[in-house]
Amino acid sequence: MELTKFTDYSLRMLLYLGLNEERLVSLTEIADAYSISKNHLVKISAHLSQNGIVAATRGKGGGIRLAKQPHEINIGTVVRSTEGHTPLVECFDPENNRCCITKNCTLKSVLKKAEKAFYAELDQHTLQDLLKNRKGLAATFAKD
Repeated sequence: MELTKFTDYSLRMLLYLGLNEERLVSLTEIADAYSISKNHLVKISAHLSQNGIVAATRGKGGGIRLAKQPHEINIGTVVRSTEGHTPLVECFDPENNRCCITKNCTLKSVLKKAEKAFYAELDQHTLQDLLKNRKGLAATFAKD
C-alpha cells in the first residue's frame, strides 16, 4: 500500500503545525521547511480546513494553525479523509471491477483484512503521539 503525496504532505503539514502551535504558520514556511511545492500545500490546507483540522487566517500576517489540540487529531481519520475513496484494488470497486478471477479469488479477503489492520493501527494514534519526539523534530527545522 502506498499513500498519496496528498496524504504524506498532509501529515507533514500537521506535524509542522503541531511543532508551532503557538503561532500562525505560512504555507511558504512549510513548503520551504520540507522542500515541497507550495501549490500542493494550498490544496491540502483547504482540504484540512474544510474538515476542521486546521484554521486559516487570510491577509497580511495570515497563515494556518491547528484547529484542534494534537490529541484530538486522529491519524486514521486524517488518512481516510486525504486518501478519499480510492479502492485498494480493482475488485473492491464493484462498479469498475473487470478482474476475471474475482468469484474464485481468496486474495480479496486477505487484502481486505490487511487494509482493515492498516487503518486499525492508524486509528490508535493521534497527532500528539507523532509529536513525542518534539525536540528532535524541531531540531530538524532549526536554521543555523
